[in-house]
Amino acid sequence: MKMKKVIIALSVGLLVGSSSMAVAATSQKVQATLANFKIMVNGQSKSVASDQLVYKGNTYVQLREAAKILGYEVNYRSATRSIEFSAKSQSQADWITLIDLSAAYGYKVELKGDSADVYNVSKNLNTLLTVNANGLKEAEEKVVADPSGNTIRYKKQQGSLVLHREDLKKSGLIR
Repeated sequence: MKMKKVIIALSVGLLVGSSSMAVAATSQKVQATLANFKIMVNGQSKSVASDQLVYKGNTYVQLREAAKILGYEVNYRSATRSIEFSAKSQSQADWITLIDLSAAYGYKVELKGDSADVYNVSKNLNTLLTVNANGLKEAEEKVVADPSGNTIRYKKQQGSLVLHREDLKKSGLIR
């Protein structure tokens, strides 16, 4: 009986040892550099919590952070060892970035003078909105008035300045 326990213990030890060697044999060490780049999406600076990894001239951003700044949610499914990306939730679709507003509706969006985070939204040389995002925190909502006095909500969402679509529709700035 004692011999049987010794044989089982040796067998388990050999299995664990050989699997560790197999992992070590297939694992490869690489040399990479940590960097901290300014991440820009559609001309807007995005903040990320972690440094980027530079390996063989390629820059790697954590997948979850990349998805977040591009407006996606990420879920890992351990059963299938898969990573799923989900489109923006409906509440995010209620908002439009300044870049998308410019591209979709022909507005010119530019920084006001030398002011950081103060944007003029204009069309045909007429300034329609001046949005002051200076010191605006993530998800903090503020309002700005258009020339007719209609108020438009804006906030910082995932590092981007966004305007409320329904407010823009009510003010006649978008369809």
